[in-house]
Amino acid sequence: MSKSALAITEEHNDLADSAFGQLNRLKSRSAARATLDGGDSHPAELWTSGAEGGWNGLAISEEYGGSGFSLAELAIVLEAQGRELCPGPFLPSVAAAVVIDRCGTDSLRAELLPLMSDGTKTGALALASSVTVGSDLVVTGECPVVLGAPDADVLVIVAGQDAVVVDAGADGVTVTALEGMDTTRSVGAVALRDVTVADDRLLRGAARKAHTVFRILASAEAVGLSWATLDMAVEYAKVREQFGRTIGTFQAVKHHAANMLVNAEQTTAATWDAARASDLDSAWFPAAVAASHAIRTQVFNAQNNIQLHGGIGFTWEHDAHLYLRRARTLAALMHGGADPLLDVVDAQRSGQAQGASFTLPPEAEAFREQAREAVAALRGLPADKQRDYLVDSGYLVPHWPKPWGRDAEVLEQLVIEEEFGSAGRSEATGESAPIERPDMGITGWVTLTIAQAGTDEQRERWVEPVLRGQVMWCQLFSEPGAGSDAAAVRTSAKKVDGGWRITGQKVWTSLAHMCQWGLATVRTDPDASKHAGVTMMAIDMNAPGVTVNPLKGLTGHAHFNEVFFDDVFVPDADVVGDVNKGWLVARATLGNERISIGGGSGGATGFSVDDLVKLLDNASAETASLYLRRAGEVLAENHTLRLLNLRRVTRAIAGSEPGPEGNVTKLLVAEAGQRLTELAFDLAGSAAVVGQTPTLTQAYLGNRAMTIAGGTSEITRNTIAERILGLPRDPLLK
Repeated sequence: MSKSALAITEEHNDLADSAFGQLNRLKSRSAARATLDGGDSHPAELWTSGAEGGWNGLAISEEYGGSGFSLAELAIVLEAQGRELCPGPFLPSVAAAVVIDRCGTDSLRAELLPLMSDGTKTGALALASSVTVGSDLVVTGECPVVLGAPDADVLVIVAGQDAVVVDAGADGVTVTALEGMDTTRSVGAVALRDVTVADDRLLRGAARKAHTVFRILASAEAVGLSWATLDMAVEYAKVREQFGRTIGTFQAVKHHAANMLVNAEQTTAATWDAARASDLDSAWFPAAVAASHAIRTQVFNAQNNIQLHGGIGFTWEHDAHLYLRRARTLAALMHGGADPLLDVVDAQRSGQAQGASFTLPPEAEAFREQAREAVAALRGLPADKQRDYLVDSGYLVPHWPKPWGRDAEVLEQLVIEEEFGSAGRSEATGESAPIERPDMGITGWVTLTIAQAGTDEQRERWVEPVLRGQVMWCQLFSEPGAGSDAAAVRTSAKKVDGGWRITGQKVWTSLAHMCQWGLATVRTDPDASKHAGVTMMAIDMNAPGVTVNPLKGLTGHAHFNEVFFDDVFVPDADVVGDVNKGWLVARATLGNERISIGGGSGGATGFSVDDLVKLLDNASAETASLYLRRAGEVLAENHTLRLLNLRRVTRAIAGSEPGPEGNVTKLLVAEAGQRLTELAFDLAGSAAVVGQTPTLTQAYLGNRAMTIAGGTSEITRNTIAERILGLPRDPLLK
């Protein structure tokens, strides 16, 4: 089974298996450790075996000795090299070769790429430089830090908006080896003094493409580093004992590990998206997003790996510091020449903040034709007829089973999202004209549960009125004192003739004051264990004994409610699912929140990333400079939320097992919305607190609930640590 995080398809998993197998056979990590004591940072056996295996030429055109694959395949190998700390100049060499392949002339490619593909020649890519190229093609300047320069035969050097290719041994070229923090790879300074180059060695306009290539490939290696350090930390936390228990049972340790996983997942999704781009121009923004995550994540995870190991992690003998050295060095080099966070902001300003194009299999075209016909029909209807059309056609809730939805699998869902959303463009103007489908929210999750677990009579009675917009439902789960523990049900039900008598209280019930029905967890067997003895019942919110008390939140509006049941009668016909097995139904309801494809930035509505950029651009120069990089972080994170959903979809289309993206997205949606409006408040200054930015102010206040509602972020981190990473539960909670 592949260790690769980037690999989804069978072909990519096979490639990853081969790469990991080869690196393990050649004891890559041992070779990396040997460099601490003067061992070779360019081991011949590792380099030769990679070249013979075709790694060097993976992303080089076949006509020049390569395999003709994309950066996605090369990224798989680099992820493996990052995980296994492979020493040697592979990253800088393949990066240089890809720039030559994508930007060079036919003559230059024919001269250099066959030798770089088979490993005969080694390359390096210099991004940060003061190099200039005169009109007479005389090159002068310096590159203070270049990864792999002492091992390189060919140097690709960014010079303004261009790049220039020079031979490392040419007259006027001086390479000085530097003492690197990361001993597993060479690093050097390059000086050029009146070096004359041929015309075909000046790659005009190639600078941005060179940055894009290095960002993607370095991010792929950072993915490997990040997952390796997370795995090390988790495995240690499972066995290291303190105070009579393994340290993995402590919540503080779980939260460190969960944060490491969340960071790794974001970096993986962003790198995967950038690496699959069909061309380097469209990859510019995705690559900047990937690099912005990778720079932070690899260092964060490497540092926390040492922290979770405690004293043993600080020792020379442990591998943890090798990963920290590699991560810190790579992060510094990824900053070289251009800050990816600044590019993220520029892309948002210029309308280029888009992910790579997504290529669907041929069978998607039938779904696309049907969806386009539906969009065209919908546009021709008056507004008061559109919802009925969506219901009758199944496009309102396409992922629902028939007859209410289309029983759409992930491929059809994705096509529908494209055609009803940003892909639904006006042929006359070319502008985006999305079709707005009503979002039923909690009402939809609850009603889907009834469609799944209810009786035929219940489905007939309750489902269609919801779809038509005639009825709203609420979710009556949370109780006073229970917090995020939805199974701590005290509301009791006593059996009577023809039904049940319900007594108790629910709280934090969204929109209960607007709903006609509620789906409630009630305890029907007080002697059973917590998750047993619970039954799911539909409660008429207008029934005698039901009292709804709206709770005014800090926004000044009532969204949540407390609901009291005073001997409320619920007929047997309104029990959903089996008696005493309601927790299974409740889990289905909680899961239905994340079944449909789509998603976005989440959080309180009304304030967007475009609004954030407007605030940034309208701020004073001093304020804008202070918050510019933080804005890039927020924009990158919000973009990556979509990518996590997209990876989940792609995994399903490829037939792979589900990944952790859904759990991670739940946490990130809540926290990203808060970070967005918190930054906006800092940019808006006093205007935000004196009524001059009402939309932002309401969004900021409303977002305070996002990390509490539906399970706090702290509980979500516990869930990630226990269910995904396999850390043990707190023995006091068993």
